[in-house]
Amino acid sequence: MIDVDTKLLRSFLSVAAEKSFSTAAERLGCSQGTMSVRIQTLEEQLGQRLFDRSRYNLKLTSAGHDLLPHAQTLVDMHDRMIDRATARRVSGRVRLGVSENQGVEFLVRLRRHMQEGYASIELQIVCQSSIAIAEQTREGALDLGIVIRREKSGPGTVLSRPRLHWVSSPDFAPEETTPLPIACFPEGCLLRETAFAALEDRNIAWREALCSASEQAILDAVGAGAAITVMTEGTVPAALKALVRPSLLPPLGKVCVQLLENPDRQSEAALAVKREVVNAYSGK
Repeated sequence: MIDVDTKLLRSFLSVAAEKSFSTAAERLGCSQGTMSVRIQTLEEQLGQRLFDRSRYNLKLTSAGHDLLPHAQTLVDMHDRMIDRATARRVSGRVRLGVSENQGVEFLVRLRRHMQEGYASIELQIVCQSSIAIAEQTREGALDLGIVIRREKSGPGTVLSRPRLHWVSSPDFAPEETTPLPIACFPEGCLLRETAFAALEDRNIAWREALCSASEQAILDAVGAGAAITVMTEGTVPAALKALVRPSLLPPLGKVCVQLLENPDRQSEAALAVKREVVNAYSGK
């Protein structure tokens, strides 16, 4: 009988999702060499090649496609089993910093996960800029912090690498509005800085129509057609539209959403919240 380590299955799922050994390794907090060894070990145990490897492309083989849903089911069942076994005895207060533009849906999903599995954990969410959250997490004022950066920086779990989109109301026509009205977060926000730099690089006239630390205020302004804004993919509300191929607006590229941890030893409660953040971000 072959017993497959769930660590190998997690590595397989991560490589399949990221289509990159290095990015998958970064996400799971190990080296690229370790990730390669894990995949090779899994392939040897199953007696099948799971990935077609080339210099510029990495894709699943037919055996890899067949394994994918079963591996996901096994990992999910394992995590639920561990969660049920530990949830009742985990308690404490956890301070989680959440930066701009994380999306209401993510916070609702996280709250639901915590209430269902960890009712004894008191979760305190603080919404601030990425710069403030990174500093407070490093100094120990926060246990965990979700930040947006241009690239991964220092230790921490990579939650996502989403594209940035210009976002407007459905009937807003950017090519008919000059200067472009922009709704944004205050200074220190990466989305704000990226948007302004891209517009200035293209010599596109713009004005700051609204500056607010409230995401809801920004969404209201955009929904009313008074401005456009910048959001990460996957966080755009159904009532608004992402301008995927605008004729006028410049592309904004990708960013890195990263989960930072207090450098001191983490409590059981903080580790539980960390797991649920990762699960909520992946849509589980």
